[in-house]
Amino acid sequence: MIKECLASGMPKTTWCREHGISDKSFFYWQRILREEAYLTTLESTLTPAVKENPAPTTTDFIEIKMTDQASSATIPFKPDVVIRRSAVSIKISNTATEELLNKVGGLLHA
Repeated sequence: MIKECLASGMPKTTWCREHGISDKSFFYWQRILREEAYLTTLESTLTPAVKENPAPTTTDFIEIKMTDQASSATIPFKPDVVIRRSAVSIKISNTATEELLNKVGGLLHA
């Protein structure tokens, strides 16, 4: 019905009057359908950055290999993501491996 109204090229209130439909009812259902379409689009575009583990894990210590200080001093590090939790900040670049992201995710959920 909404597609038919839009395809007619007529003003919506005029189309509703000619088809015996309450314009309040038309606009109500148009709003409901738009909200549902928006939520569907939003849900399909949101993907988690870290895969969730089915079983909870505990991690006390994770070794993270650091780059050579001399090479990192010449090019300043600009993180793509900064995660802050209490007094801790974790800065991550887009080049981080999935393994590292999973380890960091495990720490955050501990």
